[in-house]
Amino acid sequence: MADNEKSSYAKAGAYAGLALVTPISGWICYQIGLWLDRRYGTGWMSTVGLILGCAVGMYETVNQAVRIEGLNKKK
Repeated sequence: MADNEKSSYAKAGAYAGLALVTPISGWICYQIGLWLDRRYGTGWMSTVGLILGCAVGMYETVNQAVRIEGLNKKK
């Protein structure tokens, strides 16, 4: 095994942590949107927050998965 390769247990642990990235970022952005809705009397910011949070969470999940697998390194 090369120095930069991770064991299968290390990869499994890293992937297990990724399972919460999208839901947590979606929930946080949704809560921010709810706060903005209450503050400004709108009804659409929570939906935009949820969509934005999930999109950012999925983007980060893919980036981290690529990093975990080492696909971002040039040969």
